[in-house]
Amino acid sequence: MSQFIWMGILPACLIAFVLIVRRPARQFAEEIHLDHARELFRQQREWLEARFLTALGKADPIEGIRWEEAQWHNEILWARDRQTRRLLAMIAVHFNASPFEDTGEPFTRHATALFEFRKGRWFAEGKRLDEVQPNELVGRNQRFEAVVLNRRG
Repeated sequence: MSQFIWMGILPACLIAFVLIVRRPARQFAEEIHLDHARELFRQQREWLEARFLTALGKADPIEGIRWEEAQWHNEILWARDRQTRRLLAMIAVHFNASPFEDTGEPFTRHATALFEFRKGRWFAEGKRLDEVQPNELVGRNQRFEAVVLNRRG
């Protein structure tokens, strides 16, 4: 009889253990993954920005020309796409109005350049969101969640 009790209790305990440990283990793995991805992005940033401009220029040559004069910010906002769970690097970009636009007076516009980390490497596919800065994008858009960085001393 005690054998039957143990056959029921042991699997229940194992299931409870897995349910309790699964989230902290996933968070730990994601933190290690995040640290690696951040370091790779910092090492490859200039190359990634050049790839971004190349991809954007192929998709839309006029946009490519306009973005070549853009001013890239140093700050990076790390986020995660809630649908794909992929890590994103978002960089604010400012640029002047296009010389093709006749607005009367020059004004500064802003946009967000998106870089995606998948399969252990960064991709720069020319994805951007115009007229929105990274912090606004994460704050207003339910698709993206900010990644909280744990600072180790």
